[in-house]
Amino acid sequence: MVFKTKEIETQTLGEKLKNARGSMKMALWQASRKTKIPVNYLKYLESGKYNELPADVYITAYLKKYAEVLKLDINQVLEQFEADKGITESKKPFHFLKRPLLVTPKRLSLVVAILVIGLIFGYFWHQINYLINPPSVKITQPIPDFATQDKSVEISGQTESDVYLTVNGKEIYVDSRGNFSSILSLESGLNILRIEARDRFGKTTTVIRRIMVTK
Repeated sequence: MVFKTKEIETQTLGEKLKNARGSMKMALWQASRKTKIPVNYLKYLESGKYNELPADVYITAYLKKYAEVLKLDINQVLEQFEADKGITESKKPFHFLKRPLLVTPKRLSLVVAILVIGLIFGYFWHQINYLINPPSVKITQPIPDFATQDKSVEISGQTESDVYLTVNGKEIYVDSRGNFSSILSLESGLNILRIEARDRFGKTTTVIRRIMVTK
């Protein structure tokens, strides 16, 4: 018994078209003139870029005409097109279909409700922190522990606008933004500045600055 081996097609359809045209020594522009198919479409057919071409019905018509000009079997060409197309489609990454988000009155009301709840929660959280935590005090001048020959020093910084601020028991004015600034006299030797901020609930924050006045 003699077994016949079936030749396995190793060429893509595009390669087959290009080789057939080459064997006929036909340039692309000549093939375009004979088939009435644009040159760029012929390039896409020969490179297998079917997604760059119009719908399949047009591709099939182009292939029939091209196969006729190149003297190829039209049925084989169309069969290989379907096979090549199937391989190309299988290589495409899978994408989940994204449904457009529709804005409905119910969804809009839900978003508004969430925003309102968030604002209310944020307000109460701020109030709770305000009631629990002592007032904040940031001293920009003078720096901690430094020496100077001057007999005075500027003390400035920022705190909360409604606090009662004192330096060594002397009240310091705080403006509506919480800023304060004042010039204090110093004595020779070590000066200890006790900056104290007390809010209306009696909570207190104390900051100490040590300044050495040298001769």
